[in-house]
Amino acid sequence: MPRPLAVRPVLSLPVRLRADIRARGAGVCVAMVDSDFTDHPDLTQPTNRVVGYYDAVNDVHHDHLPDVPIIARHWHGTMTACTAVGNGYLSQGVFSSLAPESTVLLIRTMNDANRVTTDVIVRALQYVGKHANEHNIRVVNISVYADELTQTLEHPVNQAVHDLVQQGIVVVSAAGNNPRAPVRPPAAAPDGLAVGGLDDKNTLIEEDNEMYHSTFGVTSMGVQKPDLIAPAIYLPAPILLDTPQQAEAAALCALDAMSDEMLLMSAPRLLPFTKLPVSLWTSRDLEVLRAAITRRITEEQIAQPFYKMVDGTSFAAPIVTSIVAQMMALDADLTPQDVKEILMQTAKPLPGVPHVIQGAGVVQQRSALSAIPLHAHQH
Repeated sequence: MPRPLAVRPVLSLPVRLRADIRARGAGVCVAMVDSDFTDHPDLTQPTNRVVGYYDAVNDVHHDHLPDVPIIARHWHGTMTACTAVGNGYLSQGVFSSLAPESTVLLIRTMNDANRVTTDVIVRALQYVGKHANEHNIRVVNISVYADELTQTLEHPVNQAVHDLVQQGIVVVSAAGNNPRAPVRPPAAAPDGLAVGGLDDKNTLIEEDNEMYHSTFGVTSMGVQKPDLIAPAIYLPAPILLDTPQQAEAAALCALDAMSDEMLLMSAPRLLPFTKLPVSLWTSRDLEVLRAAITRRITEEQIAQPFYKMVDGTSFAAPIVTSIVAQMMALDADLTPQDVKEILMQTAKPLPGVPHVIQGAGVVQQRSALSAIPLHAHQH
């Protein structure tokens, strides 16, 4: 019997959602408002689907992503963008989003002090409004919030969301990951779609589903959020290329798959690329070596040399965004109100969880897509 591998087996998004994958988001552009981004093959190969990059911090537009060294703020945005519109290129299509044919506009909001401010989010959303027709932007994903705490600053972001919705653009926001915190803009925006989190335990068994620790409540404007929930933990996301993290993942995955003989031979060469202690590099104790490799893969939630598991409503939101892109690809005449209505009417409540915590319940991609032709006849 071969021994089990330590890499974490992770359900792909189409499998996890039992998704209808006929609609692939073609013809629809998704705007991603996030920390920052870097080039990733899941967005740029075999064809480049990135239509532009806007640095809302410095108010500079680029036709493509600037070639700069990868730093901390590039991770979050690149991961959320791949969750929304990635095609799983580095996993042979396994870790694809539900909208792998959508194009994407990437918008940086995190400054060099690692802060995201209200004025920058507003600028980002106004930029989307100005360029919506040019790229056919039909949905915006916001997995960041302004980090000032004063309540008086709520208004500008909510207003910017309202303006986009009036323009026919669906705005999807992450609710946040703290049940004890207030719902903040943009998740607090009444006409946006705020997405909370589901913990599906990385299984297809619905009976073990429970809430993820997401933010919920009634906003200062008297609106209850989130509107619905989507998977928010054990989600596949890219490990950025040319980073120490990716070198470590590649080394650990390779060592994990080796026979005992190969492991002893290769460990001294590959372990220096990992964060495992130097004392292990030349160890001849197979049991200790394997245990250390397994522990490190588990700590880092490594699923493949190029992918790991992530969690947070930051990733639940782009799943809903990708479903919206599919819906818009199927029926370009849908309004943001139509989309919100369909998603909430087809959502499935988690048993025993108060409505205020989960909104309409767990997003049901297949039912939402099936409801579109019916919805068209009602108008």
